[in-house]
Amino acid sequence: MGSDLHIAHFGLRTRNLPEAIDWYGRAFNARVRFQNEMAAFMSFDEEHHRFVLWDDGETEAKPEAAGGVDHIGFGCAGPAALADQYARLKEIGIRPTLCVNHHITSSLYYRDPDGNEVEITCDNIPSKAGCAAFMGTPEMAEAMQPPFFGSEFDPEDLLARRRRGASEEELARIGLGQGGAG
Repeated sequence: MGSDLHIAHFGLRTRNLPEAIDWYGRAFNARVRFQNEMAAFMSFDEEHHRFVLWDDGETEAKPEAAGGVDHIGFGCAGPAALADQYARLKEIGIRPTLCVNHHITSSLYYRDPDGNEVEITCDNIPSKAGCAAFMGTPEMAEAMQPPFFGSEFDPEDLLARRRRGASEEELARIGLGQGGAG
């Protein structure tokens, strides 16, 4: 792939278009840019659309372990911003199903109304070069073990630490023990 490429949007079949529009609208502060009886094009930034949601009346639930896209991840600025995203979504009734510190990143996993997994994540290492370097370390190999590929954490603990003024470094260690656990 050329370096001039970027992910522009994703398309998502849904079994309930109004419910999907509501969820993605609330979860991402996304606005409908175009809608008809079958589809909605939505965006949360300057892009004309980031989500294409559609219901053709034939969409069926897929088996939990079906092949294909597993989840869609959205990044935020850092661990403090991740805590802020958790607080914002909690306030509107959207709760994560899983919270994991993957050492290199920390992630909040959510399920949309159709059961699709949506991740909000942040880097725990201050630079992209540092993240890239960490990918080749024994620590990365040790962290990437099933079932969670890291350590679960309590998002309420992350939020409480954020509100107490914890540093990005402390927040980045949430759930890892040695100052990162409860």
